[in-house]
Amino acid sequence: MDSDSRILVVDDEPRMCQTIKILLERRGFDVEAVESGMEALDAMIGKDFDLFLFDICMPAMDGFHLMEETLQREPEAPVIMMTGQASIESAIRAIQKGAYDYLRKPFEPEDLIKTVRNALEQKRLKDENRAIHQELILSERRYRYLIQNSPDLIYTLDNEGRFTFVNEAFEKLLGYGAVDLMGKPYYSIVHKNDHDKASGLFDQSRRAYPTETGLELRLLPCGDSEEFKECEVRHLTIALKATGTHNAFSRDQHKRLLATHGVARDISYRKHLESQLRQAQKMEAIGTLAGGIAHDFNNLLMEIQGYTSLLLRDCTDASHPNHKKLKSIENHVQSGAELTRQILGFAKPGKGHAKPVNVNELLKETSSMFGRTKKGISIKARLQTDVWSTEVDEGQIKQVLLNLYVNAWQAMPNGGAIHLETKNVAVRGHNARNMGLAPGRYVKICVADTGIGMDKDTQQRIFEPFFTTKKRSHGTGLGLASVYGIVMSHEGAIQVFSSKGKGTTFVICLPAAQGKAMIDSEKPNKPARTETLLLIDDEEGVLEVTREMLESMGYRVMIARSGPEAIEVFGKNKDDIDLVILDMLMPGMSGRVTLDHMMRLDPNVSVLLSTGCGLKGQAEKDLERDCNGFIQKPFNLEQLSERIKAVFSRQKASRRVQNLS
Repeated sequence: MDSDSRILVVDDEPRMCQTIKILLERRGFDVEAVESGMEALDAMIGKDFDLFLFDICMPAMDGFHLMEETLQREPEAPVIMMTGQASIESAIRAIQKGAYDYLRKPFEPEDLIKTVRNALEQKRLKDENRAIHQELILSERRYRYLIQNSPDLIYTLDNEGRFTFVNEAFEKLLGYGAVDLMGKPYYSIVHKNDHDKASGLFDQSRRAYPTETGLELRLLPCGDSEEFKECEVRHLTIALKATGTHNAFSRDQHKRLLATHGVARDISYRKHLESQLRQAQKMEAIGTLAGGIAHDFNNLLMEIQGYTSLLLRDCTDASHPNHKKLKSIENHVQSGAELTRQILGFAKPGKGHAKPVNVNELLKETSSMFGRTKKGISIKARLQTDVWSTEVDEGQIKQVLLNLYVNAWQAMPNGGAIHLETKNVAVRGHNARNMGLAPGRYVKICVADTGIGMDKDTQQRIFEPFFTTKKRSHGTGLGLASVYGIVMSHEGAIQVFSSKGKGTTFVICLPAAQGKAMIDSEKPNKPARTETLLLIDDEEGVLEVTREMLESMGYRVMIARSGPEAIEVFGKNKDDIDLVILDMLMPGMSGRVTLDHMMRLDPNVSVLLSTGCGLKGQAEKDLERDCNGFIQKPFNLEQLSERIKAVFSRQKASRRVQNLS
């Protein structure tokens, strides 16, 4: 260690100066010796010394003056004063002015070495302490930064449950600054319904052997007083862990519990996503159930409608006593069919015939039509002039808008206003995840009313089929369910924002069109030879009544009750079959697979799709690519005749074009 120490010796007596230099160098020190204060100051320029030995009595600049100059440059430098005219006063003065020690000439070499080494050891300890202190300062800054910039709430409580420390996350998440919470009890920011849970955790943390635990609590943001709690409570849901501490942060020498420290994580967004997931799963389950019921119900209605149409064909005289009854049955069947269409619109909706449309025009058209019938409602629109087009089924979106208008009107029994707004939006990141949308460009449609509003429980169920707040005779509860289904089928999203007495706003986002051109995918069909039809359906009742309807119109009908049977019949008679009426939903081999097999046998086969589940999903793709038409069950005699004639008309037109070319 001695060889690393650099010493400056100053003495106006040359022999003394050299003697000290030699003594120290023999012990391994690096020594520089000068004979005046000015030389010493010059020697200090650009050099670092670990220790200074100054003679007190020197001409021009004495040792005290030199020491003052040295300590101004290096306040922590160890200085040893030397003099041959020692007195108690001079020794005290040297120490008072900052000297480490005092040597009286003449001194023994060992006394010099001992004093020098003690001074250097003292300097080393001071340097180490200074370094440790700097590390502690950096460590404190580092941990303070981590705690203050943590996204989690970090706090400590005293033994009475009063805040003694809170980090900056409290202000970011809840609006409370440290000055707002210091000395206040923890339960002042806990939701009143969670006081018991919070109290239990606090009591547990104060036990003699506390164990870490965790629970969910709701915290009230700054400004949420009792009047807010009676309506819609705004709160932050947290996952909390707290532990009791003994004397880790205190000078208390007894093993007593002095505080509780805890960490709370904001899980409000996670709870929101969990709620959305549960709602989506519930809606999917309800939709699956509703779709199955609607399909079977449509098949039953098909049989009733078919036989009713056949009876009406034989009972054309309006004065016949059964004519009115049959018409009534037919009207009730149509009402039932409309009901199932609404159910299917929620359960497994399809986009139908989508094309790029301007939503502003739809809003103007539908609101004008609605406004003419509801004079007590004023309609105000703020529509973006350069709104993007969106590829939708125009009829379905009109149905969505009219359902929302009706819902708004029913929420304003004493009149009010409906506010309409459109806006181009780019949805990405957090907003996309929150709404369940793929990132991209969307057209936002807002329909807001000034009505009675609704509570959170109602908002969570409002899109469920058959849920309604109206009287039993005033609605089926399918309007908003079908709105939800249609919007979701268009790969969009719908949200509702409402509170009691403050109206309701529905926000719909529909994907902006990507510039797709609408192409008529109708393909040429082979010329008709004989009007022979192949009817394929797995429901015996539907099969029989439809065959009777077709035969009553003069067609020759072949039937098949399953996919394999249909392929066999078609393979043997494909040259004679002019049209296939195909049910898409069949057990075993589906309509899609059956169609694929028939197209391998004859790529130009003409197909009319028939289903009770609406034009959606694969059925829509089949219609665009491979099929010639679609008919929704239940259908009557006239509807069936029109669809078949339309297919045959296109066949004839296609044949004429081929002949001309």
